[in-house]
Amino acid sequence: MTADPSRIEVLERAERTLEYFSPLATDGTWLEELTVELAPFLADWDVEVCYPWGDWPYRAEYFPNTTKQDIGIDLVAHGRSDGRLIAVQCKARKLDPDGTGEEIGKGEVSAFSTPAANDLFVERWLVTNGANPLNANAQSAIEVSGKPIKVVNLAADLTAETVASEGSVTDDDCPHCKDPEAAQTRTCMQREAVARSVRILKEHVATDSGGLPEGQARGRIILPCGAGKTRVALRIVEELTD
Repeated sequence: MTADPSRIEVLERAERTLEYFSPLATDGTWLEELTVELAPFLADWDVEVCYPWGDWPYRAEYFPNTTKQDIGIDLVAHGRSDGRLIAVQCKARKLDPDGTGEEIGKGEVSAFSTPAANDLFVERWLVTNGANPLNANAQSAIEVSGKPIKVVNLAADLTAETVASEGSVTDDDCPHCKDPEAAQTRTCMQREAVARSVRILKEHVATDSGGLPEGQARGRIILPCGAGKTRVALRIVEELTD
């Protein structure tokens, strides 16, 4: 199946943006803009649309005493599969050549965690442009608040999405495929799930196994959280309809 050209263009533009800005010390506005554009194109994020705080259509309804100036929440994303609301704060860092930057501190997290604690938000994401972990004080503050915050490395997720879109990963690139004793990567696990699912569905498509009429084969895939179930499902559909 040929990839959607517009999708590839968005991914490539995002890569160029990260490459340009990540070595620089900036105010991070670019990361907010990039996240808004890119969010719907990252399968693992499962986001339908992402709004800047000031443009979020429901801001005045749910937060009537606020203005378009963000209150610590930079963006609001709407989940694609379940409509969940996700509060997002973006933290850009000047990255070293290896893609790492300074840790995120307690003060930065607190400015976000308080408004994002509203029960309206099912998830709370701290989106960074690289490997920028929370420091110990920030982690402790989150634990005390009782409201988890997920640190999202946009650069890493973009790379994974680009690889999946291009179909460029082969067995020769995978440490686990070379050595079964090596830890299995998420990409490798996804490829295995897709391959086995497609094989089994094709085997049963012309039978009445499981009591289903011929041609209505179906199955269930059980994977842990964060394993990329949405991506796996899309890849299975692509394989079966290609």
